[in-house]
Amino acid sequence: MTNEELNAKINELWTATKRGDLPRQSRFDAIEQLAEEYIEATDRRPDPAMLDRLATLCLYEEITDPHPDKMARDEYPIMSDTQEEERHDDEVSLKWAESVATDGRDYAKQTRKYRRKLRNL
Repeated sequence: MTNEELNAKINELWTATKRGDLPRQSRFDAIEQLAEEYIEATDRRPDPAMLDRLATLCLYEEITDPHPDKMARDEYPIMSDTQEEERHDDEVSLKWAESVATDGRDYAKQTRKYRRKLRNL
């Protein structure tokens, strides 16, 4: 089995999972069987990128959960890359909003001293 064949089989698993044809336990069994077939055929483990895809497929329900409050709702939440970026952007914008008033002016304490024009001569 080559890497291309393994990649094609992983794509098939992803497609079946997205369609809803593979429930969680069946998906785990299929992933384990696919990894064992690859190891028997090549006498080595799959590439880290392929293992990463298989691990993400194992966590499909957690990764694709779009609920905005899943960080507080779940004991051990797992965020997708997009959710992590959105959370970071929200935190940054909230921090910025603490010092900006409704008139758009930033009332945070000034941290840089500016020289007067007369001192620069």
